[in-house]
Amino acid sequence: MNELLFLNFKLLTLSVFKNVLKDSAIKALLGVFAYSSKSLSESLIYYSNFLKILFESEFEGDFTKYLNDLIKHDENVFTKNVARGAILNENIANAAKNELAVLSELFLIDLKKIKKILKSQFPESEQITDLLGDYALGDKCIGFEELCNYLKQNSYGIYARYGAFFYKDNSLNPVKHTDITTFKDLKDYKTQQDTLIKNTRALVEGKNANNILLYGDRGCGKSSSVKAVYNEFKNQGLKIVQILKQDLCALDKLLEKLAKIPAKFIVFIDDLSFSQEDENLSAIKSALEGAISKRSENIIIYATTNRRNIVKETFSSREGNEVHLSDTIDENASLSDRFGITLTFLAPNKDKFLEIAKKIAQDKNIEIKEDFDKQAERFALLKASRSPRVAQQFINNYSAQ
Repeated sequence: MNELLFLNFKLLTLSVFKNVLKDSAIKALLGVFAYSSKSLSESLIYYSNFLKILFESEFEGDFTKYLNDLIKHDENVFTKNVARGAILNENIANAAKNELAVLSELFLIDLKKIKKILKSQFPESEQITDLLGDYALGDKCIGFEELCNYLKQNSYGIYARYGAFFYKDNSLNPVKHTDITTFKDLKDYKTQQDTLIKNTRALVEGKNANNILLYGDRGCGKSSSVKAVYNEFKNQGLKIVQILKQDLCALDKLLEKLAKIPAKFIVFIDDLSFSQEDENLSAIKSALEGAISKRSENIIIYATTNRRNIVKETFSSREGNEVHLSDTIDENASLSDRFGITLTFLAPNKDKFLEIAKKIAQDKNIEIKEDFDKQAERFALLKASRSPRVAQQFINNYSAQ
């Protein structure tokens, strides 16, 4: 039995990290090993598939990085328990150590060794095997302690691989390319930003944190502030999950799911508003405060709204036919009261708008000419708004000139 075939059998004994064997590149590599003494053509086909997948991956042909990434983000009984800080079953821990040792043997198999074995098994293959492409290979598989430390800091599986998610159809869908806005990109509203940072830091550090409602005029950086605070703390293990307003009826399921995951989460709801008959209204009120179950300490809710009264109120609802009219009005206001903190973002006045526009221009190294103020004010009047968003749009237009 040649070395490749023997290693193939050893890998088939994996139990804790068995999911690693289901990866398309690893399956192709196992195919090379399995056919290394049976069929040259099958071995070559599997090898070319392995190399294609490896080249097209984010690691661009580096097998060491590829395999270590698979191991770090595998979802199994060992990785889950380590991430949760649970006491490890001795048998599971020993199996994980042994399997990491087996996986590390893959780094002892390079293209030279594969060619040598194929040539010895199929003497006529020398000219063919010399055509095989090579891949990058280091000599270090992630160790047991290193893996444990990574899991404790970053969580496990998909929750370690990604930091941002979109909740839809009762599933968490990873967002691979997130908004990179930071607080340096946002001008003014320093007090609001500091409160948001302080509250989020409390969550990350395991202290008491409040749900926050970000209220104010459109284009003033409410949503951008939430994205910025996520970017501020994402390297400390913070995750963010966005749920659309129309899906809030499933909010309780989302919170229940996140409560079981060893990570800190911001649940982000953008542009919050309801009609009085909206069935999603009771779902978020219960999630914020009022449910019989205790709110999980690893989750906070950040929501934005352009409305002072989140529940849309009409004159007819005020006139109503209820005996106790004040009860109806109090009910409409009760949602915003359930947020621990409300941050207000109001549109700047003329002078502040010009100041924000100039700061943006300076960040972009754009020359500020004599007619800058006049052009900025004219642009704001055309847009009927003096928000930071309009200031950014003006600078884009100004720089194009």
